[in-house]
Amino acid sequence: MVPTNERRRDFLKGLSVLAGAASAPALAFGQSAGMVGYDNTATHKAIAGRAKITEVVNIPLRVEKDLGSYPDWVGNPRHITIGGGSYLEVRTDQGVTGIGPGVDPVLLARINTILVGKDPCDVNLIAARLYDLPQSSAYAGGAGAEIAGWDLVGKLANMPLYKLWGGGRDRVMPYASMLRLSSPQERGELAAKLKAEGWKAIKLRASFPTMKEDIQLVEAVRKVCGEDFIVMCDGNKATLNSGSTQGVSWDFTRALATALEYQRLGVYWLEEPLPRYDYDDLARLKSLTSMHLAGGEGNRGLNEYKDLLEKSSFDIIQPEVMLNGPNVLRKAAVLAESRYKMIEPHVGDSRLGTVCDLHLIATFPNTPMLEIFNDQPIGNFEYPFGIFENPITLDKDGYFNLPQGPGLGMKIRQDLIQKG
Repeated sequence: MVPTNERRRDFLKGLSVLAGAASAPALAFGQSAGMVGYDNTATHKAIAGRAKITEVVNIPLRVEKDLGSYPDWVGNPRHITIGGGSYLEVRTDQGVTGIGPGVDPVLLARINTILVGKDPCDVNLIAARLYDLPQSSAYAGGAGAEIAGWDLVGKLANMPLYKLWGGGRDRVMPYASMLRLSSPQERGELAAKLKAEGWKAIKLRASFPTMKEDIQLVEAVRKVCGEDFIVMCDGNKATLNSGSTQGVSWDFTRALATALEYQRLGVYWLEEPLPRYDYDDLARLKSLTSMHLAGGEGNRGLNEYKDLLEKSSFDIIQPEVMLNGPNVLRKAAVLAESRYKMIEPHVGDSRLGTVCDLHLIATFPNTPMLEIFNDQPIGNFEYPFGIFENPITLDKDGYFNLPQGPGLGMKIRQDLIQKG
């Protein structure tokens, strides 16, 4: 067993390498993250008996602009629009409304049964029931309602969520996450463009038929962007043990050979190099490399992240807020911190779910970056954010500044709301 002091040293080394490469602020291990749980006694007394949830509704949004589609790493079309879809409103008898990602309409009646008449500050108790809902699709469950509930609590307390959860940072470095499996030349050209715009990091899809092509992909980016640009690679192998034909399968030998080559090229992490529940082989792969291994975007519930950490399968766990909700992510961050591991939330929904990730990450001492899809020219991150009156933008230093309004701090464009 690796001594605790060595694990702590390796953990700090990983964060310091990242901070140095990207000129990011040092993330001090042990910095208070407010993860144990927000003591809302005073706030609760102030609003108890005043605010009760009266209704939960999906609000449809019209499509302002259809930007077409592009293929992801396995050829499935990704349709991009400005507007469209829906968002969720959790309304109260005091006129304060929380907003979150839209939910599957078939679940609205059950969600109303759970929430209506409740004190919105009892969000922990409410959230426990929301995840008993049937999962009729990947992002159909209770996360949208939990996120809206937290937005409501932040508005009642008149505080941004990241401050309500303990604060820590008022800006976070995003990385540009790619969806397409494109040629090394094109990925190199796009990486150079992103770096010129101020981006400090990119994640590439590594799912070519041959390992040679996967390596050429990173070499092309390194050639044009240099060593001060952070590069991650995603193998997307987690679903292969469930019968999926997603991407090109890697056996352990290819996963190890690829990891060692990426290690040589200074790749910061390799994501999902093996099937999701192959915890033992993931741990064995990690023991044979010095680079970071990451994964867990499709895992559900705190117990699965506990198992991943106890098995030492990853250096970085990546829970998805739209599957697990903010409460589970906050608890998973503490579990990871206790083992000197990092947590990098998966991308969310590119709209309110991703904004929720931003608030969470600002309170985690063991999360260096925010994932956001930005596969230009069609997959620009600005397009999903086009539903907001106050969209988040990349500042001149390559950061996203935290919204300072109460709750999530975001306002939906009223001109996009479908009437009637």
